[in-house]
Amino acid sequence: MERKLIKPGIYLQLALLAFLPAVAHAGEKEELFLRTKMIPLAQEFIKRNELPPADFGTNNIKKYRVNFFTDGRAGCLAYVKLETGCLFDIRSDGTNAEVHDFNDGKTITYYDLEGAPKEKVEAVRALVLANKLNKQSAAELAKKFFNLQGHDGANFHEPEIHQCYWVGGQAGEAVTGGTDPGGPLPYYEIRWYRKDVTKEKRESGLSVPEVVIEVSGVTSNLISYHKYGSLPINRDF
Repeated sequence: MERKLIKPGIYLQLALLAFLPAVAHAGEKEELFLRTKMIPLAQEFIKRNELPPADFGTNNIKKYRVNFFTDGRAGCLAYVKLETGCLFDIRSDGTNAEVHDFNDGKTITYYDLEGAPKEKVEAVRALVLANKLNKQSAAELAKKFFNLQGHDGANFHEPEIHQCYWVGGQAGEAVTGGTDPGGPLPYYEIRWYRKDVTKEKRESGLSVPEVVIEVSGVTSNLISYHKYGSLPINRDF
């Protein structure tokens, strides 16, 4: 079973966030952007995608960061994270802004249980019993969220769908009679590569224009949404 890879885009996002000003040092401009742009965008994203309501009160915002461009460009990179772990990555070009990335902050879609106690392995294995989806229905659900973000399927290759999984287990334990290679989880990852992404570009290891969505087979909710490869704000091209 192929191990789940972290896309280069995630490393880039984390690297960018590491250089953003901390909330304690946020000024009036950052505070204004949080209140007038970030929170409304996040709230609209929640409503549009039929996610559970979230409290954006001061006590429920764990942290936020805003980095306005200083190279002559208008706009900024920013994010807001709630106490629940829910995270919204915001991008702005000075005129338009969007939730570029989202993660519910609570759903683990990959487990490496190498050497984990038998009880932990059994608990993770049992998660799949609550799954209400299969690959086909998960793909249909993900397409719904894909369309809700304003994407046009005609601009992308046919989506690729993978069921999330866990690996590991303990050798010698009576879990599967030996070394447990892993098993499925009730979560699915669906990936759309933009039409101009060739096989060679995909295999280059570089970030390419694509959209990745994860959905839950337990709640039928959106788990995460990510745009990669410098996909423009509110557009596919």
